[in-house]
Amino acid sequence: MRIDRRQLKQQARTAMGNARPRPYWVCLAYMVILTLLEILSMSLSGSIEAYKQMFMSARMGVVAYVEPTPVGGMMGWILDVALQIMTAVMAVGFVIYALRVWRHVHASVGDLFDGFGVFFRAVWIQLLPSLLIGLWSMLYAFPAAMLVVMTRQSWWMIALLPLLAPAVMASYSYRLAAYVMLDRPELGGFQCVAVSRDMMRGHRWELFKLDMSFIGWGLLCAIPIVGLFLAIWLYVYMQVTEAGYYETLARQTMPGWTPPEPPPV
Repeated sequence: MRIDRRQLKQQARTAMGNARPRPYWVCLAYMVILTLLEILSMSLSGSIEAYKQMFMSARMGVVAYVEPTPVGGMMGWILDVALQIMTAVMAVGFVIYALRVWRHVHASVGDLFDGFGVFFRAVWIQLLPSLLIGLWSMLYAFPAAMLVVMTRQSWWMIALLPLLAPAVMASYSYRLAAYVMLDRPELGGFQCVAVSRDMMRGHRWELFKLDMSFIGWGLLCAIPIVGLFLAIWLYVYMQVTEAGYYETLARQTMPGWTPPEPPPV
């Protein structure tokens, strides 16, 4: 059964309008946290210092690549990885928040940190789909790299782009794995990915069209200053709509399915 994306998006806006505190401010807090984590990560990895050196070289008319040097050696690298893991867990926390907003359950900034309550599962459900998609992308990356090296013709990178189709399809197949993990804690990572794949069978194009329906809003985000604030609203709008898509699809593909009580933590 086809999911009416206009109705879905209207329901998402209604849910956002009823949520307190306003989802905009929660999303703003989330973005600030992610930005701080990214700045710390770039500082520890040495990327900021490397960019400064390249910028100063460019001002003097010299184009040179500077290899980032992790601050503190191995310890700096470990801390950088820890920050990346925290970012992944926070992403699951935002999924929890979006689900609660969609389900008209009290949602707050504290939900962003609920991913740490399922820390290892949250990290795994973020990492596993990425690994699987990466394997599918090798169907493009390996032959493209080989042909570029053998022929010294970079146009192979463009000519073989159709080989990325399996990786793109896989990204849509595994898109709902985090939602499945939260609603069905008894399942392991591979099982959640498998359930997501089964749910999305025959619905990948539908979800793709839903994504494309936000392009107009995305173009408006290019407006200076105003676009920044709009982008924050758009992000939470898309996430709540995706949460609604998951729940609607779950009802259609799994007879008798009902949202868990209490909401996922």
